[in-house]
Amino acid sequence: MSLYELVFIARQEVSPVRAKELAKKINEFIVKKGGKIKKEEYWGFKNLSYQIKKSRRGHYIFFIFDTTATVIHELKTQIKLTQDIIRHMFIKIKEKEFDKNPSEMMKENQDEDR
Repeated sequence: MSLYELVFIARQEVSPVRAKELAKKINEFIVKKGGKIKKEEYWGFKNLSYQIKKSRRGHYIFFIFDTTATVIHELKTQIKLTQDIIRHMFIKIKEKEFDKNPSEMMKENQDEDR
């Protein structure tokens, strides 16, 4: 098993609750296939750098998880079939690079809330 990072963007028309439901489905899929979720973060509703599928904003969700390459391929297929997700990106990371502290995006969100 290897460590992977996943960031996906849900459409702007989707509510924050629905975006979190999508994250929960991905979480359950990974766990059901024998993987382990190391970190999950909802980065919020942010502007996109450019328009994607008629969306100018989106809900950003971030995962770090431990699983196999076959599960990644299955998950990619499931994400492509989901119309509410407009972009996604998987990155294989080295375990020593994994940081358990909140990501920079979460720190940025906390600063904006103050």
